Amino acid sequence: MKRCIILIIATFGICSAASAQLKTSYFMEGSYFRTDLNPALAPTRGYFSMPALGGIKVSMQSNFLSVDNFLYKNNGQVVTFMHNSVDADTFLKRIPNVNKMDFGTDVQLVGFGAYNRKKTLFWNAGMNLRAQAEITLPKELFSILKSMDSGVYDLSDTHVDATAYTELFVGFALPVTKNITIGFRVKGLLGIGEASGNIDNINVKVAGDEVSASMSGMLRATAPMIDNSYTTGPIDDFNLFTNDINRILKNIKSGGAAIDLGVEVRLLNDHLKLSGAVTDLGFIYWNNGGTARAEINGNFSYRGMNLDTNETVTANEFKGLLVEPGNSYAKRLNCSLNIGAEYNILRGHIAFGLLSHTKFCQSFTYSELTASANFRAGKWFTWTLSHTFLGRNRPGVFGTALNIHPAGFNLFVGADYIDLNFAKYRNIPIPRAMKSVNVYFGLGFNFGKAGALKARDKKAENNGDLSWYGTL
Repeated sequence: MKRCIILIIATFGICSAASAQLKTSYFMEGSYFRTDLNPALAPTRGYFSMPALGGIKVSMQSNFLSVDNFLYKNNGQVVTFMHNSVDADTFLKRIPNVNKMDFGTDVQLVGFGAYNRKKTLFWNAGMNLRAQAEITLPKELFSILKSMDSGVYDLSDTHVDATAYTELFVGFALPVTKNITIGFRVKGLLGIGEASGNIDNINVKVAGDEVSASMSGMLRATAPMIDNSYTTGPIDDFNLFTNDINRILKNIKSGGAAIDLGVEVRLLNDHLKLSGAVTDLGFIYWNNGGTARAEINGNFSYRGMNLDTNETVTANEFKGLLVEPGNSYAKRLNCSLNIGAEYNILRGHIAFGLLSHTKFCQSFTYSELTASANFRAGKWFTWTLSHTFLGRNRPGVFGTALNIHPAGFNLFVGADYIDLNFAKYRNIPIPRAMKSVNVYFGLGFNFGKAGALKARDKKAENNGDLSWYGTL
């Protein structure tokens, strides 16, 4: 029970909501998902995505959350890290000093893309529903959960951040020379909700059966259903939310803007392609109509359970939590930097790619390097196999994606992290080494074709050379 109380203290105020980056799809030429990573990478055909099914992406990135870190073998059985047979030092040496988690989910509500009459410029537009969240936890949290030894533990620098919004966009991929294509996407944003918490100071003291904590920090939230017509006071003195429809509708006025920028350069008769992009470069201005903030400056104490009443014995339970109406504020989006290199062989039927992906979250930054082999059987079928080297991924954790894109139809399924190493816990197979999850699905309808592709298709039939296949 004490461990549960400590976990609640350390993650107090945490809420999760989530932008998925589709690394395995970056070099798949028929996929319209590529424009999310780099607006210069136009698909081979125009498309219309199936409403609400055109693009569904869910991701979770972490640097510590793997089964191998929390499950161990003991006399032929699998036990958790809390088991007495697992030494504290053995467990803690696998845990980073700063433990990071980044969640994301995107749903394409509607999407459309097409080439212009000259079949050179590609444009696309659509609307997405997006959410993202991140959490950082200190290593000492896991130390106290494992050992529960008497002493004082510093759990400071715990952060949580979550944002949800809708995105209306229009983008273009434009060839500026024979070998260079630039792309950009402009986005209008409507904020749905935002929450963040910075716990600057948490000191937890364990002394026998008593666990106590002192903490200070700030919590902030903005959502249309928050009623900020109150005055400052303890959170127990009033209801923070409203069910007044008129007030909720009046509070829907947080908005912003963002832009994606990209470029692709094709060299050596299109055998070599270099590309780069920055995405989600923008902000949302959160209006104070539905904003509340709270200063945390209080104590908490757990002293066991009263067996006569079956109630926990606590003292000063967050008496220092004061809530007040918040001010308007601007908050940047979690932006990303993607840099890719691709080399084509066997007349374009096989391509090897290397993608560097860096994401700039609110409280941390992480980078990954993904290598992929892309197999193109004809002009409408692509299969990709990838592996992400950074992020402490072990061999055996790979990504794969399948794109079927003939005229009139486009199906895309993929995952960036698949683990072939399994452990059984209570007869349930569980992936051992994967620390992250990233899956996506899309269903749409293709039409048209880039004019440059049509001309080059005819040339390829005469020359037997498909090394440029899929480029503008």
